[in-house]
Amino acid sequence: EGKYLIAADGAKGSMAKLLGFKQSKLRSAGTLEIVTGTNGASSPIGFEFGMMKNGYIWNFPKADGYSIGISSFRGGETQDFQNSLNAYSKGLGVDMSKCTQHSHPLCLWDGDRQLHSQNALLAGEAASIVDPMTAEGIRPSMFSGVKAAEAIHAALSGNNNALQQYTQVMTAEWGADMKWAQRLAGAVYQFPKVSYKAGIKRPAASLTMAKVLTGEMSYSEIAGKAIKKLTGSMFGK
Repeated sequence: EGKYLIAADGAKGSMAKLLGFKQSKLRSAGTLEIVTGTNGASSPIGFEFGMMKNGYIWNFPKADGYSIGISSFRGGETQDFQNSLNAYSKGLGVDMSKCTQHSHPLCLWDGDRQLHSQNALLAGEAASIVDPMTAEGIRPSMFSGVKAAEAIHAALSGNNNALQQYTQVMTAEWGADMKWAQRLAGAVYQFPKVSYKAGIKRPAASLTMAKVLTGEMSYSEIAGKAIKKLTGSMFGK
């Protein structure tokens, strides 16, 4: 028994539904775990925007191989993730017999929502806070966990509005920036060729996105300029 509950059981969890929250929209993602037996940790992180319509493939080197993921961020869910992953992996010269494939859902941020109920909070992917531009989920999940803990601490200390304030904090400190992420994603994935030529292939753009992923910059600082650049490139400006 406990006075308060933090529901953080992920995209496939049942707690949000049991607590009466609106069901989140789920998108499919695929992952490929590759064990090569060699240390790939010094290899660069890879992003492939040409093989996946309305999405991309990401490649994170690890100590014993690679962790490769794939997802779409717009439109229907009819694409063949497995064939795209296989084609990408063959480009790396990987033996597919050493690969393990998985599929899992993603709860992308899709607008502000209530994250509190009576004596309970949603946190992590159960709260649908995954970045709609990059599918980043670990950093926002940790952020929401910290804010949820602070809210419950405040509630236990006598603040009757602490849980409601958790929703307000997540809306102001995460949701406000995800609105910009969603706008940028709409432009990038709708016009991938233009986006690649105008921004993605440029070293400065990669550095900027790295700063966003590490929290050094926000989407609100870059999205407006990036979208303007993309739309300008579309019309030859």
